[in-house]
Amino acid sequence: MRKKSAQFLTMLILVMGGVCFSGCDKDNEEDPLGASRPIYNMLSDLSKGDIGLYLTEWEWANTFGITMKLSFDRQECTYTYQENAASTKITTKYTYSFTYPTVILTPENAEESVITGTIVSGRITLADEATFVNAQKETVWKKLTRKK
Repeated sequence: MRKKSAQFLTMLILVMGGVCFSGCDKDNEEDPLGASRPIYNMLSDLSKGDIGLYLTEWEWANTFGITMKLSFDRQECTYTYQENAASTKITTKYTYSFTYPTVILTPENAEESVITGTIVSGRITLADEATFVNAQKETVWKKLTRKK
């Protein structure tokens, strides 16, 4: 009986030791969920020049519910501005031409001015960004960030 108890106790100690030491890996101790690793920009790189703005979406939003969106189609894009979820959306359509890093937006309404955008793309850990100015070089919209 003593021999079986000694074998059982030895096995129990070995199993418990294995369980305790298996969680002490140095790699897992520092960052078990990968939180400190950079979040890579998985969107296509516009700076390579082989991809246009087709089907891309750019957005700016703040904590007060104001949103600005710019959605590109094959030949035109739509700018949407909304103050909050309850307010009506203001939309403007533009035709555009794109040669990295510059996008030129021409409004359908001839009374509005042409808007020129500058895109920063190709950064691994940061999302693509675009800034827009009018003909007088005045900023017309907030800096928009690419969402898709």
